[in-house]
Amino acid sequence: MFPFQYAVAVWIAAFSSSITGAPLTAPGDGPQCCALQSVDPEYCMGTANNATLLDQYVCGDWRLGPVMLPTTLPPLATLLELYNRFGGLCPGDFLAKWWNATGPRGSWIYPEQTGFSLDQSAGEPPEGRAIDGNLILPVGTLIDRFGAEKNGMYFSPAAAPYLQRALPPSNLDTPQDDPQYPYNYHVYRTLQPITVLAGPIAPWFGQRGQGVQCTWALVKVSNAQITKDVLPSLIYFVNRLSLGTHSFPSYG
Repeated sequence: MFPFQYAVAVWIAAFSSSITGAPLTAPGDGPQCCALQSVDPEYCMGTANNATLLDQYVCGDWRLGPVMLPTTLPPLATLLELYNRFGGLCPGDFLAKWWNATGPRGSWIYPEQTGFSLDQSAGEPPEGRAIDGNLILPVGTLIDRFGAEKNGMYFSPAAAPYLQRALPPSNLDTPQDDPQYPYNYHVYRTLQPITVLAGPIAPWFGQRGQGVQCTWALVKVSNAQITKDVLPSLIYFVNRLSLGTHSFPSYG
């Protein structure tokens, strides 16, 4: 086990006794299943259903992620092997539950406490206290993220399954302006110790979560708090890696 993964496992175990009634599925989820098949005319009701993008996105809607998920590209094929992108819902029902249509562009509905699992016995704030704490990543730690690099502030131990990250399917969209990173997947290796805020991930977007997320939010560079353009600002601290140039740890 890599040093980072071991440290996180020990750290989370120390908090496990304080977690009471923590859900294993996203709030409100049950044994739901979409009764429609992708070939059914009603399957894409409630989505953008853009005919010009049907070859690229599910229902031609970028929010629903790419039509094809990797099956042979390591490590992505393994990371997405058990992923059920809509958590049993039909595409339109998924968007109705997790997408906020207000505003000029709309946005995903994200969980409270920046996505950390909550200690519901704490009682403060009303929804519970985020289970998080500072963690030092040693030199040589492999970390990764699905999502844009600009302003990206969250990442996980390298090669953690996608379903443990509780992310929306759009985070798998390959950037049109940067196609060298398929499925918007980015890997980094730390070049010097970095302090991060880390903790278990809350179930959301129909995914079970319970993986580990870390954030750059508490990283300090030259005694200055980093608040935006975080990853570009930390190139001195991490090294971008290409797929196939290194081995990954495995997770159960």
